Amino acid sequence: MNHSRWIAIVFAILLLASLPATVAAVDRTSIDDPFSERSLSKVYPGADSFSEPSGEYRTVEAYRQVDGERQLAGYVFLTSNVVDVEGYGKEPIEFLVAMDTDGTIRGVELVEQHEPFFDRVSAIQRLRQFGHQMVGMSVTEEVTLREAGSDEYHVDALTGASVTTRASIETVTRSARIVAREKGIISESDVDGAANETAVSNRSSAERRMTLGDLGRGTELARWDAGTPAGPNASAPIQLYAAPIEAAPVRESLLGDANATDANATVLWVGLAAPGSPDPERLRLHQWTRSSAPPVRETQVEGVDWSAALVVPTLDTTRPFVLDLTVDGERIRRTYGPGGLAVRRPVDAAAAQVLPAWVGTVESAWEDNWSTALALVLFLGGILGVFTFRSRLCRRAGVTVNRLRIGTLGATLVFLGWYHPTQPTTQQIAILVRELISWATTGGFRWALFFSAPLVAITFIYVALVIPKWGRGVFCGWICPFGALSELLYKATPWEYELPREYHVKLEKIRYPLFVAIVVGFVVSTDFGATLAKVEPFKAAFYSSLVTDPVYIAWSALLVVSGAFMFRPYCRYVCPLGAGLALGNILQREPIQRYDLCGDCVKCQTDCDFQAIEDDGSIDQFQCFQCSVCVDNYHDPEGCPVVLQYDNEHGFTVDAWRDPALIERIRPEDRTTD
Repeated sequence: MNHSRWIAIVFAILLLASLPATVAAVDRTSIDDPFSERSLSKVYPGADSFSEPSGEYRTVEAYRQVDGERQLAGYVFLTSNVVDVEGYGKEPIEFLVAMDTDGTIRGVELVEQHEPFFDRVSAIQRLRQFGHQMVGMSVTEEVTLREAGSDEYHVDALTGASVTTRASIETVTRSARIVAREKGIISESDVDGAANETAVSNRSSAERRMTLGDLGRGTELARWDAGTPAGPNASAPIQLYAAPIEAAPVRESLLGDANATDANATVLWVGLAAPGSPDPERLRLHQWTRSSAPPVRETQVEGVDWSAALVVPTLDTTRPFVLDLTVDGERIRRTYGPGGLAVRRPVDAAAAQVLPAWVGTVESAWEDNWSTALALVLFLGGILGVFTFRSRLCRRAGVTVNRLRIGTLGATLVFLGWYHPTQPTTQQIAILVRELISWATTGGFRWALFFSAPLVAITFIYVALVIPKWGRGVFCGWICPFGALSELLYKATPWEYELPREYHVKLEKIRYPLFVAIVVGFVVSTDFGATLAKVEPFKAAFYSSLVTDPVYIAWSALLVVSGAFMFRPYCRYVCPLGAGLALGNILQREPIQRYDLCGDCVKCQTDCDFQAIEDDGSIDQFQCFQCSVCVDNYHDPEGCPVVLQYDNEHGFTVDAWRDPALIERIRPEDRTTD
């Protein structure tokens, strides 16, 4: 057995050994038995004893001894018994939460999670510590990731995990509010968002205390003519009124109780004047990408047929917001502008009405990264411009396109690899496939999974736009940070080894089964898919601070080091991401130019380090990385044997750089674009 064959066998064995052998789920638990004495004491250290779980939400009562008496200190509950909020892994994140009798969170402990990027000890610890941030928060407060206002509680987001951050916050806050309401700690009007659209029917009345004229003198009242409803009693148009109530006396007059709401909460009064019974079947508020159905408390105001006060802690009355009602089957949407101005379609109103609800879950991630996202768009746009005009640029500069590509790879490695890590992975493609299956079977598609990481989302959109025209080679050959690292390392080292073509042809097909396995793995189980995806070394190369698994580090180091001896071995033989993108090359509409006489020589086949040139001179589009070596040869009158042969036959001695029409003078039957 020759030396080359031994090298190929060893490489294949190392590859197979790196793959997981079983489908066992990753152990990601923080607490084995959430209702054990040890777990309960951990989450509520100030309690002395605990009851057995009971009630609809399987709540545990926590007690402590005070002056020799056993007193109720609070409650402990498992969030999965109360709410079901899916995380990035399409499964709930489960916490054990302790809350005292005042509605303050006293403990949050991670029990179980299935997030694909939290399969390492260090990552699990980050998620556990994130939950600890909510200790000390009141259930009536809204959680914010920015500077907290008077009724908000600030937490620091999980870096690079917007969906997991939001799901964790919603899981803890929603479940705590539900339990707090069940135990009588808070009332329905204390919080917004926990109520659903059926809250319109949960009303209480106050005594008649003021007229519409009185209300208009005490606040900024807006009024709209909202059209005539289609109901049987419709005879006159509906008049819609809205007014934020800031003055405490006015609140007291409307609600009948000065302490009915938090003084910092926004109280919005809404009134309807219409014939018949104008009670709305549906009432929602929209502000930019936030949408909610707040609790409705009916009021009695002379001058309208129906009115109610809405307690909305998250409403900003200095910005436009949209009232969205359905009355007698007629949907009414009107926008309240600052200062009581009744407007119809400002930018905020249009966004609130048009943008889907999931946009609100990723809004903060894009706001926090807008400058970096803009820089990435400009950077990728610049590379696209360079690639589009590569031949013209290189003719003017007197350099080859491949040399220009090498310079571009250096820029992408620094910017996209190390400065702002933006390495896409097969996991994003796998999750896309899974969501498409979910959409086809259940009608649900979670766009937030893809847009929660702005930089990666922009990169994938870019790749999706260029594949139909030029194939995946624009990304793999010009942009991919790991490909740039491997190729530049190869060119910087003195070693050079290449597998015989017969082994190359066989090994290059390995990446396709890997791609299929990862996609199927994610569809079957997020844990299994994430384990298979460890074949990709991207995290170790560009997110090293998040990596602790020694086996994964060793495998990644092997792939990086192998690039010093062979030309892009991972990209050509292993990369499942490249395999998935290569399948998109069937859409490619702009093939690389070739001559019909190509294949009589082996110049392009010899020069192509990616070995994408077949023996007959054609280009394997699934293996092509758009390195442009063959493009350089195609336009080189001194290097392309086909051009030289044709030139000698007809006595042409002009330089193609000075006379681009030389290529056009080659017989049409000898030219092709395939």
